Amino acid sequence: MDPMRARDLPGFVARAEPLRSSATASGVASDRARLTTWGDQAHPEGATQLLSPVVRRTSGMVDEATVDAEMRSHPESLRDLLPPFAAMQSGDDGVTMVADSMGFRQLYHSTPGSGAHVVMASSALAAAREAGGGLDEVALGNQSLLGWQLGQRTLFKRVCKLEPGAVARLHDGHLQIDGPPRLHDERTQSDDISLPDAVRQAASLMRASLTALLDDHPDAVLQLTGGLDSRLLLSAIPVSRRRGLRAMTLGVPHSGDVEIASDISERYGIDHEVRGLADLAEVTPADAWTLSQDAARRVDAMCDPIALAALGLAEQSFPQGVRISGLGGEVARGFYYTGRVADRPYTREDAARLAGWRMFVNDAVEPGLLTDAFSAWARDTAEGEVHHALLAGGAEWFRATDDLYLRHRMQRWAGATDTAVSTQRTVLNPMLDSAFLDLATRLRPQDKAQSRFLSLLQMELDPDLGRMPLEGRPSPAEYAHPSAWWPFAQGAATASKFAKKAVQRLRRGNRPPAGGELLAAKVLEYWRAHPEVVAGLSGFAFIEQGLLAQVLDGDRELRPSSVALLTNLIVAVDQGAISAG
Repeated sequence: MDPMRARDLPGFVARAEPLRSSATASGVASDRARLTTWGDQAHPEGATQLLSPVVRRTSGMVDEATVDAEMRSHPESLRDLLPPFAAMQSGDDGVTMVADSMGFRQLYHSTPGSGAHVVMASSALAAAREAGGGLDEVALGNQSLLGWQLGQRTLFKRVCKLEPGAVARLHDGHLQIDGPPRLHDERTQSDDISLPDAVRQAASLMRASLTALLDDHPDAVLQLTGGLDSRLLLSAIPVSRRRGLRAMTLGVPHSGDVEIASDISERYGIDHEVRGLADLAEVTPADAWTLSQDAARRVDAMCDPIALAALGLAEQSFPQGVRISGLGGEVARGFYYTGRVADRPYTREDAARLAGWRMFVNDAVEPGLLTDAFSAWARDTAEGEVHHALLAGGAEWFRATDDLYLRHRMQRWAGATDTAVSTQRTVLNPMLDSAFLDLATRLRPQDKAQSRFLSLLQMELDPDLGRMPLEGRPSPAEYAHPSAWWPFAQGAATASKFAKKAVQRLRRGNRPPAGGELLAAKVLEYWRAHPEVVAGLSGFAFIEQGLLAQVLDGDRELRPSSVALLTNLIVAVDQGAISAG
């Protein structure tokens, strides 16, 4: 079996003095002591290094010469490139790196004023190895509950993620960071956009974006599901270009995605591929551990490597290449909205309820893995961190939850995983276009609630597709033009959602990723056969060592989220980013 380990993205480490370590994710390819680069080719001194395969604006692809010229004169102009994008340029005046407006391509730097060695890098593990700060326990607490990080915090002290849309420069031994203004800091009521105007502008933007995308990549594959986001993308493609369009659907048990996607594909003559989850029976425990280690390294130990490794196995049956993905639609429909949507302030208690009901319940480690004292402290601290993240999004509750989803969950979860798979396939997300997100941000929350904006957008783009039901939900037409009975039906749906979450919390369980349970079980099997792999965890006082001993003895299993966190810690230790004890 080929474990399908991904090759490394082009990357770099830049330091104000000679590097402590020459170890990199792949071969060292630089003749400068303070800059180490890696990737498919050596990085010529003075050249611009593209750190992502996605290099395009709404109107189409941007050539390397244009990126190089803009990096030298005004790198901030590259912020509007479609995420994930990033670039680095080295020259006589130092090293410069720039991130896309979402911060999707993960870049890192030493924390200003922390006393750390000044460093910039495309890898948090490499940056932490140079900064030498050790483990950030606040970040660990957050990750033990969320499965990902908030804001620009990393699992490592003295290392921050570069802010979305920021430009960082390392010159004369100093780090300078120039970030874009926060949108809500300057927002006024006059910045709001009407629902009809937003629908019209978004439709025009998406049509232009999808047309240019298919002109540049005629063999691109649409990730088609039974949901609204991928349907919007298809609807933005002219009917004349749909016949022969390539699409794929991953068939997950108990999901209606395949049936709906197949019906749509048959209607328009789309070349549709359907594959089920990979058969993990042939995956050996050693392969499972190799895949999980590799995945943890690619997410810099700050997302779920078990889920990523399972996805990689499922993807083996699909051709790789350019993918069209619907990420971004969640922000335009108020992902965290509940109850009556009307402007209101909020408190820390509101933040704690949101965290407990929507954020901690899916990816938290199981009770007992971490000591009681650390777990109690971590939950209180993480609730405070969620509240702080909300406050950064403004004083109004629903707008703040939109910002939380966009600037935190999307950036640190979706962005990290998109970055991690970029060497296997190029994922294009048209709804992450900065102009589309600007429209979504300027809409009133009331216009986004219950998918009203996106459903009206669907009807503007393609009314016929809008009249087809969604997977497990009514058609977009019903959301766009609700009947008098609609509020009662939606109230019942919300009550059902609350009930399911309540049962999940009472059972103290979470929702493992597709294929995650089997893969996690094989990782545990490998650990039991090779306990030396986890020996380094004995130095962490926050881990309940008695429970870990039971796991290694085979007397207890662990949920995938717990295996994920422990895998990340093992890899961080092995990479020299942190030390146990």
